[in-house]
Amino acid sequence: MLRFAIAGWRAVLLLLLVGTATANAAESFIIDEIEVEGLQRLEEGTVLSYLPLVVGDELNQQTAQQSIRSVYDSGLFSDVRLLREGGTLIVRVEERPQIVSFSIEGNDKIGGDELMESMRSLGLSEGEVFRQALLDQVSLELRRQYFANGFYDVDIDTVVDELPNNRVSLKIDVVEGESATIKSINIIGNEVFDDDTLRDELKLQETDWMPFQQSDRYSKQQLGGDLESLSSYYQDRGYLRFTIEDVQVQLTPDKRDIYITVTVDEGEVYSVEGIRFTGETVLNQAFLNALVSTRAGETFSRKKATESADRIEAALANVGFAFAEVQPVPEPVDGKDRAITINYAIDPKKRAYVRQIHFRGNAGTNDETLRRELRQLEAAPFSQTAVERSRVRINRLAFIEQTEVETQRVPGTDDLVDVIFTVRERPPGSVQVGVGFSGADGFLISGSVTHANFLGTGNRVAVNLENNEFSRQLNLSWTDPYFTEDGISQTISGFFRRSDRIIRFSSGFSSNILGGDLTYGLPISEFSTLRAGIGVSETSIETFAGQTSDEVLNFVNENGKRFTAFQLRTGISRDTRNRTIFVTRGNLLRLNADIVVPGSDLRYFSTSLTTQHHIPIYAGFLAQINTSLGYVDTYGNANTVPPYENFFAGGTRTVRGYRDGTLGPRDTPFDNPFGGKLRTTSQTELIIPLPFEADGQSTRFSLFFDIGSVFAEPGDFEFNELRQSAGIAFRWFTPFLGILNLSYGFPLNDEQGDETDRFQINFGTGF
Repeated sequence: MLRFAIAGWRAVLLLLLVGTATANAAESFIIDEIEVEGLQRLEEGTVLSYLPLVVGDELNQQTAQQSIRSVYDSGLFSDVRLLREGGTLIVRVEERPQIVSFSIEGNDKIGGDELMESMRSLGLSEGEVFRQALLDQVSLELRRQYFANGFYDVDIDTVVDELPNNRVSLKIDVVEGESATIKSINIIGNEVFDDDTLRDELKLQETDWMPFQQSDRYSKQQLGGDLESLSSYYQDRGYLRFTIEDVQVQLTPDKRDIYITVTVDEGEVYSVEGIRFTGETVLNQAFLNALVSTRAGETFSRKKATESADRIEAALANVGFAFAEVQPVPEPVDGKDRAITINYAIDPKKRAYVRQIHFRGNAGTNDETLRRELRQLEAAPFSQTAVERSRVRINRLAFIEQTEVETQRVPGTDDLVDVIFTVRERPPGSVQVGVGFSGADGFLISGSVTHANFLGTGNRVAVNLENNEFSRQLNLSWTDPYFTEDGISQTISGFFRRSDRIIRFSSGFSSNILGGDLTYGLPISEFSTLRAGIGVSETSIETFAGQTSDEVLNFVNENGKRFTAFQLRTGISRDTRNRTIFVTRGNLLRLNADIVVPGSDLRYFSTSLTTQHHIPIYAGFLAQINTSLGYVDTYGNANTVPPYENFFAGGTRTVRGYRDGTLGPRDTPFDNPFGGKLRTTSQTELIIPLPFEADGQSTRFSLFFDIGSVFAEPGDFEFNELRQSAGIAFRWFTPFLGILNLSYGFPLNDEQGDETDRFQINFGTGF
């Protein structure tokens, strides 16, 4: 074998360039063949793929240096040499070891799964090539993170176990030690606000007597956030030139206590002389003025100025300027000390148009089913309001659990965006056979087949069968939410109900009802819908000697026991809620009016008004107010409302703490609840966020106050007769039983004869 050698200074230069890799070449030559030596795990083709030489090329000083550097820079080899044997170029390599395993132990406070994922992305994982420099870098970075979080006594040891066949096992052992705690936070230079007031603005706090205190654990990142909060506190109160001049963080020799000293310069209070808008304003002056919350003569507030700029950006985004930037710039006023003009510098950028709208995660839903909910259209100017409304509409679908949206700029353009909706679907269909319980109906056995997204079309098909101690019923329904392209919905339903439930409340009689409905929903605005439909039913009732009340017997004597009713259904609703279950914001107003039309055996009508108001308070606390008003009466020559159409109150849906259906008028001679023509109820709840659930989509805990009752005639209404209760409630959206309702109510003004029931529970489908 004839070894090439590069004489003198050339050899020295090459060694300086490529480290331990060497190339010996006495003279240039044409490569007839290339061989690779030293491989253990890698294929020869891997080396050749990095080598910038092929058979027929000339090997000289320059190409040798380039070749060694290229192969070495692959990171796969710790040493690379070029040798010659005749016309054959020999590439001799030494492979870096392969990582068999990598683990970090003892890092309870820093890292976890996210740290391991980060290590894998850097190349420290099973099957990767080992590089000592990378392991050292990771160890230093881990130590830096511990220091930044107050763990100055941390000990980090890296262990490299060499294994046969050029393999290694890596392990980082961490002994975290105790976190240093904040002994003192001292603020220097403050004269307007005292130390305690300013320290209250900080999340980092001095160690106190509270057990399990976490706010005294030092974190460099949190200190940065606290300093920003301190600046905001001053600048929101007019101290425009407030500065933090120095920050000292001192660690005691035993590495257990930290002393923080912040030196500030408060400056002077500035007032707003006026506002102006510069740049390409786009929007008219009057509209821009309405978006600004700081007025002339007020003390400057950075928070108000920033919020005003955000509102202007949002307004511009709604008319297509998706990338608009608005910067509030305080400008001194000539000739006046401590007076500024706020200049809102507006840069709308180019008007953006939506190129495409994509959906992700809708494995069981047709694209068109989601697309018809959109208020932002393709090829139209981008509108932030339209995009957000589209997200809410998709999120309100019964088969969608969560919807997220993002806007992406189209690469290579400055005026096109793509809008991407990512959905998480609920199971749209279910076949259930189960047991439920209601305070009104007792235990029930139910079976149902429901599909809220039939064949991905958004159509809802439902078959429900229930059997309990007091009733049996079968319901069939089909709902097409887009019966027409304009969004008119159609619901076709049929039902059979046999009920003995009135026996529980009052005066023994049973009823059998067979009927069907055809109902349409006609959207008249983004949030409002008209309801129109017809229904037909055949009803028969049965009385029992010695058990039926006088009121029921009088009705039967006047009208008989079998009735055919043709019903006209109307209504209007306005719904701005962000969800249909466990709502967090928005309101619902629904007014329905149904009438049994002439030509029927009976003549009566019923009206109902339902409202829901959801008022966010603070930090997840929510006020919810539900009210309902119902009224039923006869018209024409009819005198008596059918007893099965009376309103009842009491129980989880109306006034908790009182037994289901027991409030209001009583029958004769049994003195049992009989219901009445007028019902009015209100439920007010303070919903308290639970620490174990961030989004509040499956559980709810609340304090409640309920009030309401039923009256035989509207003229009988007296406020003093309304029953009141207060208590606590818990709701859980269970996977199999539907919504579980638990409540414990305390009647506040119950009277003799009232039937109270403090603990109440409802669960199962059909409630």
